[in-house]
Order: sequence, then structure tokens, then C-alpha cells
Amino acid sequence: MRNRTTAAFALLALGGLGLSACSPAVDDSASARQAESFPGVYAQSIEWGECDLSEIEDRAAKRLEERGAPLDEYECALVEAPLDWNDPSNHETIELSVNRRAATGDGEPIGTLFVNPGGPGGSGVDLAYRVSVMNGAEPVTERYDVVGFDPRGIGRSSAIDCPGFSSVRELEIALCADANPLAHSMGTSQVARDMELLRALVDDEKAHYLGYSYGTVLGATYATLFPERVGRMVLDSAIAARWASPQQTFAQQAATAHEVVELLSTCATEYAQADCPIDSEEALRQAMQRLAEAPLVASDGSEIDGGLLFSYLASSLYGIPETRDLALETLAGAMRGEQQSIDGIVESMASGGAAVGPQGLIVRCHSFPADPDLVGFVEYVEEAGIPELLGGPEVNDESLGPWVDLSCDALPESGDDITESFSGSPDAPILVVGVTGDHATPYEGSQQLVRELGNARLLTLDGHGHGASFAERSSCVNDATVAYLLTGELPAEGTVCKTD
Repeated sequence: MRNRTTAAFALLALGGLGLSACSPAVDDSASARQAESFPGVYAQSIEWGECDLSEIEDRAAKRLEERGAPLDEYECALVEAPLDWNDPSNHETIELSVNRRAATGDGEPIGTLFVNPGGPGGSGVDLAYRVSVMNGAEPVTERYDVVGFDPRGIGRSSAIDCPGFSSVRELEIALCADANPLAHSMGTSQVARDMELLRALVDDEKAHYLGYSYGTVLGATYATLFPERVGRMVLDSAIAARWASPQQTFAQQAATAHEVVELLSTCATEYAQADCPIDSEEALRQAMQRLAEAPLVASDGSEIDGGLLFSYLASSLYGIPETRDLALETLAGAMRGEQQSIDGIVESMASGGAAVGPQGLIVRCHSFPADPDLVGFVEYVEEAGIPELLGGPEVNDESLGPWVDLSCDALPESGDDITESFSGSPDAPILVVGVTGDHATPYEGSQQLVRELGNARLLTLDGHGHGASFAERSSCVNDATVAYLLTGELPAEGTVCKTD
């Protein structure tokens, strides 16, 4: 903030010295100040070339191939960005991995649509590949060039490596940051400034954006830093500025526990499964206890204990109804002792399921609030209650302990990002999409983000799951999102969509 303020003062002073009737207007916008402070990276051109498709993870590549993704239509590039946007005197740079698929329609494209899948730690490059086969997105890809990029420190971009320095989280964070200078500048504001650089290099006047989950934090951060550059922005399955606080972590886990029980309790009705061996919270707790004493053993020797079982069910919540149906079927087979089903659960969890990796943890720590408001956290928990699956209903040291995690203090830059409230653009309304039964980003977060942004409209999906637009959940949400991205037309205030 100090550097940004100094740059603004310098520009104003220079403008004052030459004030006259014929003086050109000085662009004192945040985007102009950034470009002036880092002329080197703004002087480059993106050299688009062939993509190395072997970099796509095998399972993802198989899914893209099965759905007929036009991967040969993509171009890829590496773009230089400053190591630290907060220090113009530091000329070290990193590389951002970027891909692009040109608009497929015959007319003039509206512009570039940047995409991010969340995480933190998800690959924007991979999401850009997936957009080409996402149900309902065709009208958007006809009118927009779709651009994805892996955030700094992540994936194909200049990445940090934290190879298990310690099992103590505080030591893991401290040692990882010490070994990786980039870890000190991986906050979301830095990534938003990378996106602003990319906007300028693709020569778009405005930044159009589609972000999911943590990607909504990136979009909201961009809107806060560069309100003058906000175009049509969709923030789907949103979270607000205090997303990294203990309260939000607890709220997410409580929502996950609730949605896991909801999934199991509707096994026979919603999903028409003939065999539902775990159909209630009590049955799940008993199953987890049995597995703690006698785990299921996969062919490779891996064990399924109660914790892995819960993680498997929680990961299945991210899927569409067909995916959840398959998870319930696999669960039933595993509980019957069928080896194929047991192996299937272990295989699906081999990559960690939905857990955020060390890179994502570093990103989160930059947004961990300097004041985590533990008193407010306790008051929130007492009012909301603790599910039995999370150690409740008693609120005591034992049940509160897992959520009072101050390990981010091990990162010197902890809390250096936007942690209190976002803001939007007075000229460009933002579309926020929230799902009432969202386990990963509870619906209240979408409501709060709308309040923070100010000039924003909430579109609600009354249903279950994480991610609404183009996610094979609701044609109503798809239609509203397409209309907004193509014309800027917002859905009517209070619009509620249903699942198909």
C-alpha cells in the first residue's frame, strides 16, 4: 500500500507542474500506476505457440479426450511478471504459464474471458481447457477468447516446492517460505496484479472474468484493486474477504458435515440406491468408529479408516448428481467388503481428494487476518453449534481446538493481503452466484460478498453442490450467466434457480 500511495503522489505532483489549458489528462488509475512502476514487464509481447499437452494430468487428459475437447485449438505462452509487485526496485521476475483459445464465432469477439477454478492452488490453464466442453458454455466461447493462467507459485507457472519439511504445520510453513522466496509474494493481491498485467498484454480495455470458489476471492480482489478495469465478472460459489479466518474454516467444515449427512440420508430417495448401509449421521459415526478399529485394506496395502471414509464422502460432494450416485454405490460395495470398491476409494483419494496442498496453504496465509477475532469465533460457534461429526455438540476446548489454528503466523507476510472487506466498481455490476447447499463455500459467503462489493447482484441456486454455472446443475443458472456475459444484463433481483 505504501508503494502504491507514493506512486500516486508522484503522478499528481508532476501533473501539477505542467498545468495549463492544453495539458493532457494524467491517467492516475491504479492500472496506469502499476504499468508506470514496472515498465519492463509491460513492454513484452505474448509469444503464443503450441501447447505441451503432455503437461495435462493423465486423468484430466482422459476426461477431456472422452468429451471431445478441441485441444489443438489452444495456444500457450510464458509471460514474465515481477517477483514482488510491492517492490518496484526489485527487478527479479517469475514466469506465468498462460493458455488461450480464440473465440469460435464469426463475429467480433467481446474480449478476453479470464478463468480461475479456485483452490487456492487450482490451475487456470486446466480450467481453460475444460471450458471448451463445459455444458452450456458454448455461447460464451463463441464470443470470448478464453484465457487461463496458473497463479504464481502454482503448477506450470514458477512454482514453489515444499517437500514435507516437517509434520508440524508452523515449521512446514516457515521452512517452505525460507526455501522459496516466491512464497513471500504469493498473496491474492499479487495474483490479481498478474491478471491486470495479462489484461494489458492482450490489449483489452476491461477484464472479463469467470471464477469459482477461491477464484471468487481473486475476482473480488481484482475489483478492489482495479475498479476502473472491471468488465463482466462472474463470481460463482463465492466467499467474502475473511475467507481465511478461523470462523470461515469452521463454517466450511460444519457445512461439509451437514451436506455429507444429507447425501447419505437421501441415498435411497434422491439417488434411488438399493443398498444404503450408511444412511444417517449416527450410522456414519458408528462406521467411522468401526473403521478406526479395523480399517478396510486395499490391494496395495493402503487402509481406509474413518477419516479417509469421511474425506471420500466430502470429496464426492463436488461432483454432479451422477458422480455422487457412483460414490454411494462404491461406498456400499466397500462396506460389503468388495475389493474393487475398496480399491476404488483408495485410488480416488490418492491425490489427496479436495485437500488444499502446501502451495494453497501459503496463499491462504497471506489472507489470514492479523486479528483472527477468536472471541467472535467462539460466539459464532456457540450460536451455530458444533455437529457431532466435528466433536460436538458440547463447545469446549476439545471441540474448539481443531479450528483455532494460528500456524499462519509462521509466514512473515501473514495477513498482508485484503482481509476485512472487498469493494467493487461503481460502473460495472458484478454477478455473484451462490448455492444454498454448498458445502465448500457456504451460501452465506455469497450473500456477504454481494454486500461487500456493493454494485453486485446475487443469483441463487436452490440445490446442492459446489459450482453452479456450466456445471451440469441448472440450465436456469447457465442461461442467466450467458445473458450477463454476452449483454451485461443481470438477472432480476432475488432470482432463485432450481436444479434440473
